[in-house]
Amino acid sequence: MKFIHAGDLHLGNPFGGLSMTPDWLTDQLQAATETAVHRLVDDAITAAVDFVVLAGDLFDTTTPDARAQLDLVRELERLATANIPVYVGFGNHDYVVDWQRLPTFPKNVTLFPKDVTTYHVQTKNHESVAISGFSYTQRHITTDQVAEFPIKSTQDDWHIGIYHGSMGEVGSGNYAPFNLQAMQQKHYDYWALGHIHVRETLQKKPFIGYSGSIQGLDKTETGAKGYYMVESEGNELVPTFTPVAPITWVTAEVRTERDLSTVVQYVRGQFAMKDEFELISLNLITEDPNVLSAIVNQQLLAQFVAAAQTTDMFFIYEIQAQTKEQHLPLPAVDERYWLETIGDVFTREQLQKMGLKQVTDVDVLDHFLNAQTLQALQEAVKTQLHLSQIGDEYHVD
Repeated sequence: MKFIHAGDLHLGNPFGGLSMTPDWLTDQLQAATETAVHRLVDDAITAAVDFVVLAGDLFDTTTPDARAQLDLVRELERLATANIPVYVGFGNHDYVVDWQRLPTFPKNVTLFPKDVTTYHVQTKNHESVAISGFSYTQRHITTDQVAEFPIKSTQDDWHIGIYHGSMGEVGSGNYAPFNLQAMQQKHYDYWALGHIHVRETLQKKPFIGYSGSIQGLDKTETGAKGYYMVESEGNELVPTFTPVAPITWVTAEVRTERDLSTVVQYVRGQFAMKDEFELISLNLITEDPNVLSAIVNQQLLAQFVAAAQTTDMFFIYEIQAQTKEQHLPLPAVDERYWLETIGDVFTREQLQKMGLKQVTDVDVLDHFLNAQTLQALQEAVKTQLHLSQIGDEYHVD
């Protein structure tokens, strides 16, 4: 038997955390998740899988735009043409408010209802497979849904559970909290989990785990993204990760002594040979005061954006400065005090006191109260303090 386990497609969700993006890259970003799904379907057809399971959050919202809906239906129709069944459970992002308002899916697609339900399918090798799952009909589910799943029947060769949720104590989580022991007691051959965007194996045999998201959508979702191709080996179902995301978020470090006039060309040269497109968070290690100043003031990032070419297989979307490890202590006051002070000043509470409480724009508030923004502010201040020290030496403002 062979099938695909995927989830968390989040079709229709734009990439986050990109402040300066050239037009040619914007088009590429918009099509990234669609490309990942297309590659998955290509692989399913080529491998002639018995079926595909999608463990929730196909869409990023309960009201996806027409483009997202049409793209998914088009890909599911390709699977229908290849006689490949698809089993879908909706998650906390695309929970079903009104079943009548869902797209018109082809006949090869089976949608799990609100209550745990079991369907049966015969493989090409005439094996009997039971597939159990459910769909969200509200954003939060605080009850353990595992209890509603049936125990594996001796009449089935294989039993697969599809579950969108996270581990936790019942009543203390919002996403169908479950415990591993309860899943083990069902004696299933495979639990296809969704909701967590990072690939994670909770149990190797029989497999219980997350395939992760199919395309990283912000800088917290780094590394290769894709799906699991699951094949039977004896009496086990063994998943193999297959990457399909056309764009990968990465963090890279470059150490250089180049000055401001040559640093952009030098750094770009370090990323010239790439097989897949990368969005790069760059840690630039330098002691050049002009380069450090340009980083702090976003001028260097603007130069990288201006230098970006349509033929590039990378895009540097943010730059953080690092000075060499043997930097001198900050002047006048012990460096440990400076670093502790930075952490005390740049907190949500202090930003509110310094004037953020006067802001009513929701987007602005979300940006400045985000943990990543606070971290970026702290790093910028550290860099500015080091720059001040070096600037005194080189007489740079």
